[in-house]
Amino acid sequence: MCKESNLLQKLMTLCSHHGYIYQSADLMRSGVKGCYDYGPMGSALRRNILNEWWTSVVLSEESMFGVDSSQLQTTHDTNSANNLAVEFNRSPLHDPTNQDTRLQETPKDESRTSAKMGEKVDCVLRNAYFQGTFSHYYNTLRLNNGRLPFGLAQLGRCFRRLHQSENTNRPDENKFIFDLPEFTQMTAQFYCSPKTADRCMIDWQRDRLQWWRKFSGAPSSFQMSETKQSDTLRTTDIQFHFPWGVDTIERISNRGGSDLEQLQHETGEDLQGRDGRKMVLPHVIEMVGGLERGMMALLLDAFQEKEKRDDLKRILRLHVKLAPVKAAVLPIRGTKELTELCEYLARELRKKSISCHRVGEVSPVISQHLTRFDEMGVPFVILLNENTLKTGVVRLRYRDTSVMQQLHITEVKECIERHLEAE
Repeated sequence: MCKESNLLQKLMTLCSHHGYIYQSADLMRSGVKGCYDYGPMGSALRRNILNEWWTSVVLSEESMFGVDSSQLQTTHDTNSANNLAVEFNRSPLHDPTNQDTRLQETPKDESRTSAKMGEKVDCVLRNAYFQGTFSHYYNTLRLNNGRLPFGLAQLGRCFRRLHQSENTNRPDENKFIFDLPEFTQMTAQFYCSPKTADRCMIDWQRDRLQWWRKFSGAPSSFQMSETKQSDTLRTTDIQFHFPWGVDTIERISNRGGSDLEQLQHETGEDLQGRDGRKMVLPHVIEMVGGLERGMMALLLDAFQEKEKRDDLKRILRLHVKLAPVKAAVLPIRGTKELTELCEYLARELRKKSISCHRVGEVSPVISQHLTRFDEMGVPFVILLNENTLKTGVVRLRYRDTSVMQQLHITEVKECIERHLEAE
């Protein structure tokens, strides 16, 4: 990770140049100040992070269920969120105090709302997914035959209102995508017996920190804060060393049983689950992470500069599983037959879900192409020349070592797959 003070500006320039992140509607000059768009590389990186998160939190865990909630909520839910959600440094990662565009709906079924027929009800876009995820508890408890423990996980866009002063002068503009009016929240809630809640929180803290660190070239940049205790919950933050200092990318909280106690009181439903032979009201362990914050941390962690002769070489050492493009296929001059062979190899890699970028004919001086792919974060570059047509031998270059390995073209897929599995 580059340690210079202007690191953030260099990263922003690189991201804009290579299709990761740029100002919203920059070319048309119609975007909202403080908002960003994600190009082909940035969009793929976001999906890879979300897929890895989902695999780790849901698919790899027993009794974890994925859910989706509407992005609209009534102002009644928002007021409840003010009481239930954890304020996350008044930031979009988990800020119940911020709201966005209000909509109007007219209730059609009086039995489902306290509003009178014809009375308009205010709706807002969600600013956090605590209430949305929490609302699935009762139905999922029944789906799980009333057994504890189990968990719920959700990914979704959230919004916070931009005040007039922020529209013209964003206070956190120097933090790139760290604090945005539109953001993606990665949230999970784990419902467990009160007697095992402390142990569960420690386990989730360990697992979540390990998850962030496994994608890092400098794992110590990700750290766990001290646990903070309040009247109703205990919280611990996973933090990263940003250029402006240490800041939070994810929060793990032991919310206790007060949320379910309140819901049980309001609804009159029995929300107890079965823990062995006992019926208990579970405690809630909650994990809330911000995709944009995590993405920014991983990009900063991957960005490096190396002196090469009289020039600085920039490399984006993204973890191979997160890299938007895994391999680039380059023919060095050659004939139509060589071009067709490159097309075939790229097609075979894509069949194995290995994202691949194929370049047309290039000159014998390939250093500029290699530099470009290093800046883009592409882990593997496969070079084919006219001898490949005779011998089937290609050269495989690994970004992180710059070592060229010779192997037969039929071995390329297996070699890259081994790297992906090993990581």
